[in-house]
Amino acid sequence: MNSKKAKAVSAVASARRRMGIISGTIIILAFAAAVIVAVYFVLDQNTTMSRQNVYTMNSQLANSIQSRLDKMEEITTRVIQSDSYKKFDESVYKNSSRKYDIRMENEVKEFMLYMSTTDNYNDFFLLYDDNHIVGRVSNATNSSFENNIYSKLSTYLKDRQKLWLTGVKGDYDRLYFVRRLNSGTILAGSIFTNVMKSVFPEDDAKHLSFILVDDGGNEIFSVNRSSVTDEAVKNLKSEWSNGEPVAVDSLKYAASSSRCGSNWHVISVSDFSARNSRYLRILIYCASILGVSVVIVFFVGLLLSSSKMPDNIIYRGQYSTESIDKLTGLIMNEALENVIVDKIDRCINGTTMVFMLVSIKNYGLINENYGENAVDEALVKVSAVLREFYGKKNTMGKTGENEFAVLADFTDFDLFKAHDRIKDNIRQLEGELDELELENERGRIMCAVGAAIYPDDSDDYDVLYEQAKISLEDSMKTRACKCRFYKDISKENKDK
Repeated sequence: MNSKKAKAVSAVASARRRMGIISGTIIILAFAAAVIVAVYFVLDQNTTMSRQNVYTMNSQLANSIQSRLDKMEEITTRVIQSDSYKKFDESVYKNSSRKYDIRMENEVKEFMLYMSTTDNYNDFFLLYDDNHIVGRVSNATNSSFENNIYSKLSTYLKDRQKLWLTGVKGDYDRLYFVRRLNSGTILAGSIFTNVMKSVFPEDDAKHLSFILVDDGGNEIFSVNRSSVTDEAVKNLKSEWSNGEPVAVDSLKYAASSSRCGSNWHVISVSDFSARNSRYLRILIYCASILGVSVVIVFFVGLLLSSSKMPDNIIYRGQYSTESIDKLTGLIMNEALENVIVDKIDRCINGTTMVFMLVSIKNYGLINENYGENAVDEALVKVSAVLREFYGKKNTMGKTGENEFAVLADFTDFDLFKAHDRIKDNIRQLEGELDELELENERGRIMCAVGAAIYPDDSDDYDVLYEQAKISLEDSMKTRACKCRFYKDISKENKDK
């Protein structure tokens, strides 16, 4: 009998050990799978954020470079703002006693030499179809064009009116701006390529690379170029046919390309291979520590012969009842402010959001004429419209008895598109709010809307709130529901 009892106890112990081993193995495998998934999502999220940041940054750089080129074109073409200078060519003076009017030529030449010195041009000259030159031409330019400048520039221009040119005989250290004035006259100027350096961010961020290339991928200018940059340029070139801006990424980098000038591309590359390696090491260390902890827990459980697992604990992040408006179900007071501040603090570069305050202009009149039930009806209807427009992915709540607040995200890699989307959305909101009426034909619910833009107006919640409040007070003066933007009010005040 004792033998049978001992065998039964031993069988139970063995069964518990087997269950412990199986349970522990399942836990370890589940943990390993969770670590792998976590690594994947961390790397993927970082890659996505880097891609978005690089895309936004590169688009801004392309705009800056284009603005710089436009400014240089404006400076270069000052010489043709004078009709007498612009018409100064061989055809005008063919019937003159001399082939060229010496006085006018000297005047033009002095002006162009002055412009060349003022704006650091290496070359600045008017060129005629007989290769006569008025202005300043460097030896390097003469050498590059083999003393046949007019013919070579005409070939580059073809049927175009103007052109930014570099890479003449493989020389990418100079940029030429060429403009045809008439059938026999060309205006040209050149600068050193490195004047574009001021457009790019400082090179203290070693993980960032910037490069300006032509359609063939030839480097015009670069900052922190590396082998990773070369790989990114190669991959981006395959995407140019689909239009720009474009972006590519891998486990090593995120890169974006935008067209500028007539045939150039500005490329930004964020090399995060070192960062990802650091994340992987940290995750491996954490996985090791947690893995050891799981093994220890497993063996302690095995020794104790306990198959009972602790009850799961569910953490529920709920707001207190004091933070919820019972009528509309919206969060309010400090809870609303905390959510908005947290969202502002967590947003990435390039984010565009609108902060709005919405109020019922005839709130007091509704209360006086129809009582609290009508007031409640008005509040519910306004909150329903706001939920329809912003309730899914944005933040909304109440900041007072008769005031609603909305923080809506309209981020777009193109800032102009983001602002256009904001205006279109608010025009639709104005229309919806303007149509609100109380039941039983008791009259309209008249609303006012004030807005401030993040980060254009401010990146601080308290400032945004005050700006939106000022805009709301201005909107109160209008008869129809008309959203007022803080930027427009500030501009109107300056113009007064």
